[in-house]
Amino acid sequence: MQYDAFKGGLPDGGLQTPADIDLLIVFMLEKLDGLTKPQILEAISSAGSANYLEAAQCVVNLLERGALRADGSDEDAPLHITQNGRTALAVLGDNLPRTVGEKTLRTALRAQTRLRNLEANTAEIEETHDGYTLCLSVKEQEDTLFALQMYVADKIQAQSMRDRFLTEPGKLLDVITAALL
Repeated sequence: MQYDAFKGGLPDGGLQTPADIDLLIVFMLEKLDGLTKPQILEAISSAGSANYLEAAQCVVNLLERGALRADGSDEDAPLHITQNGRTALAVLGDNLPRTVGEKTLRTALRAQTRLRNLEANTAEIEETHDGYTLCLSVKEQEDTLFALQMYVADKIQAQSMRDRFLTEPGKLLDVITAALL
């Protein structure tokens, strides 16, 4: 088998042919319709599934070949799988390593969840004279259900705590509610 994809920065087990990367992109959009090009590329890159630049070119090629369609012309336009893409996935989908597809899909789901949590909740870090204040809030529509402000010694710790909160904001609310009841 000829490996003709650019492999720069690609860990072992990553996809090495444009055809395999095409399948991965089509697979992702079949499962998570409406992902944008940046979301697809971030998931593929973060999961170590393929080289970022190679995946970017594959998205362009899939759009040109009619396997995908975009809801607009900008980079953030939602992408959708077409019937051509579904047919290719049905015929060639078994060629995509299951672990690569699932790992990339989980990465994309985590990114979507984080984005929704970031839009619905706030997590800000403010520098103080001797450390940092982490300000967290859980919102439901326009109402603030919960707000927490706490001192944190260093910025790395504050960023780590903010990231964990944004991954599962409801978990903090559940734990504090349980402790108070």
